[in-house]
Amino acid sequence: MDQWEIRRARFLERIKRDLETGYFDVDILDLVKKINEYQDMYTTSSCSGRIILIRSSQPWKKDESSILGKWHNGVEIRELLELLKRYGKSSNIWLILQSPIVHVVCRNVELAVRLIRLARSCGFRYSSIISHSSYGYVAEIMSSERLDIPVVLNGSRIINDEKLEEVVNYLNERLRNSKKRIERLRSTLDSLGRSKLSQKP
Repeated sequence: MDQWEIRRARFLERIKRDLETGYFDVDILDLVKKINEYQDMYTTSSCSGRIILIRSSQPWKKDESSILGKWHNGVEIRELLELLKRYGKSSNIWLILQSPIVHVVCRNVELAVRLIRLARSCGFRYSSIISHSSYGYVAEIMSSERLDIPVVLNGSRIINDEKLEEVVNYLNERLRNSKKRIERLRSTLDSLGRSKLSQKP
């Protein structure tokens, strides 16, 4: 077993552990399994998309952010209002929609490019190669759904309950639509077959 196979086996084993502990996001499991059927690539991380409520001066400052709530299958306005009642005096609170994302290590650049093209054809338009090393080429499969909405700024609510419910309904619908792309990519990979994706053009 070479270093590629050793590292691949380690990440596949981690998926098993995450499933056992309930940590793994099962909404993306079928796609992850399908990708990992290919011997020349493997997944290292994944998320099926989610809505999160965070406390942070800016939504992109991860080092100073704290997650107040997160939902992979949509959020109810009641839950959101309860959290805002508890934390609403915080300086800034953001409601964020995050798209599905999968990181895939490919053994060679040709395979990574073909995977990205396939993902883009299924709606994951922000997919790209983000790094490469002796371990392989890392393809990031990601769609364009990302919204950062300020709910509280400088300790004051800027969206009332009625408008916030409209925002929640919109985000939930966008989240459902983004998850459909996961099945579309899985189905496309399944119909394409392992040999066709792996073969050189």
